[in-house]
Amino acid sequence: MSLPLHPAIVHFPIALITAALILHGIQLWKPNWLGRVVGLWLMGLATIFSIAAVLTGQKEAAKAGEIGYPTETLILMERHETIGNIVVWGSIVFFIGWVYLFFKYKNDIRLDRLALAFLLLLFMIVTVSAYTGGQLVYIHGVGTP
Repeated sequence: MSLPLHPAIVHFPIALITAALILHGIQLWKPNWLGRVVGLWLMGLATIFSIAAVLTGQKEAAKAGEIGYPTETLILMERHETIGNIVVWGSIVFFIGWVYLFFKYKNDIRLDRLALAFLLLLFMIVTVSAYTGGQLVYIHGVGTP
């Protein structure tokens, strides 16, 4: 029996996006405490791990499809997968856009405020994805032995 990778990997983008939001907010509040790139670096790592989480999640979804869960569970799995895809594509587009704008407008505080707003939006989407994933595991028993 092989251990599933998705439950181990999925916590990294959740933690990294949360940390990016908090530390970028601190950087805006107290600019001398942190460098401007801390949130950007964390978002880059979160993007990499969100791609890995989606890839491992697709593998786990294929395994779960063989088991034959009830329709309600399959609908929730589809919703979780859709939200996960929104997170990964949102992370990719946001990170690439943030890097581009960071180098184009190096000292513009408006960019930092805009990045904080997008981090907050991405954090809320990740929270919904985590909630649906938790429902799948703890209520519907998906991925449990």
